[in-house]
Amino acid sequence: MNRAIALVHADATAVLAGQADRLAALRGQHVFISGGTGILGTWLLELIKVLNEAHGFEMKATVFSRNARHFAQCWPHLGNLAWIHWQEGDIRYLTELPRDVRYIIHAAALTDRRLFASQPGAVGEINSLGTLRILRAANLLEDVQKFVLMSSGLVYGAQPWELPRIDEKFAGPLRSNDVGAVYPESKRFAEVLAQCAVSETKLPVVTLRPFAFVGPYQSLQLPWAVTDFIRDSFNGGPIRIMGDGVTVRSIMYVSDYAHWVLAALAAGRPGETYNVGSAEPVDLLTLANAITRFFAPVPEVRTRVGQAGHDRNRLVPDTAKAQRDLGVSQTVPLEAALQKSIEWHRCMQG
Repeated sequence: MNRAIALVHADATAVLAGQADRLAALRGQHVFISGGTGILGTWLLELIKVLNEAHGFEMKATVFSRNARHFAQCWPHLGNLAWIHWQEGDIRYLTELPRDVRYIIHAAALTDRRLFASQPGAVGEINSLGTLRILRAANLLEDVQKFVLMSSGLVYGAQPWELPRIDEKFAGPLRSNDVGAVYPESKRFAEVLAQCAVSETKLPVVTLRPFAFVGPYQSLQLPWAVTDFIRDSFNGGPIRIMGDGVTVRSIMYVSDYAHWVLAALAAGRPGETYNVGSAEPVDLLTLANAITRFFAPVPEVRTRVGQAGHDRNRLVPDTAKAQRDLGVSQTVPLEAALQKSIEWHRCMQG
């Protein structure tokens, strides 16, 4: 455990090197983070911890989550910090925020795609009604400086195969008569609700559309390609890929992800939308083979497993706008991101 925490601290320190001045607006501020015990929220706390201890930021954070108390007990190096207040609850019933909050990150959502079929109503409610609740609570505060809404790259719908990357102006189709669309459609609606708040009350909302990520604190039980491949490798293989492995994604290391979110909180332009993710494409077969190189013996990779006729698709962001406006860049390349993630999970397994 101590080794795993040390690895995270080193990565948090590295990603913030030379960045304190860009985040200066957050000095001495109280940040409210909904969904603060997920992978993003956890890394935000790790980065704020470095800002406080190494750069004298003196920030406070209120973390709102359905399992806040349990999380604080599991990770005492965060749970025992005096500047973090843990608040447990369901975002659908949130009514007020601490009066001195000036910065808000709304990340509460149900993102496990297995729930899109088993609990679609809850997915839709939390993503939309939960957003409405926190927007209303934010409007009761006297001096909100920034409200960062975590949306999703899935709101773009289908990316054309021949289009290498999608920028913030792209809009593809979604099948609204398919229950699988509940997540992206509810995220789209959350964005509309945020824009309503901007129009009605001038709430300074910045919308972020994250793509795919890997790193410490990410559960290997999540049904994403990168987590599936790492979990299968720890189990000795084989790695199973539905389809021929040509589907294209991009994977960003989570320390970069958290830094980009803090950069948006500090310097994002209200009313603007930014992609957050890696602009480096990788097909699933290449990703699987890259993961196997960190294991011995090397696990087998099998393609065309499971459902027949699995569609090829791609989802890769254009991040030029975020890099230009927020002054951010991707600091951890894919191979290093995979190596760091696997090393952390090895530490956690003892």
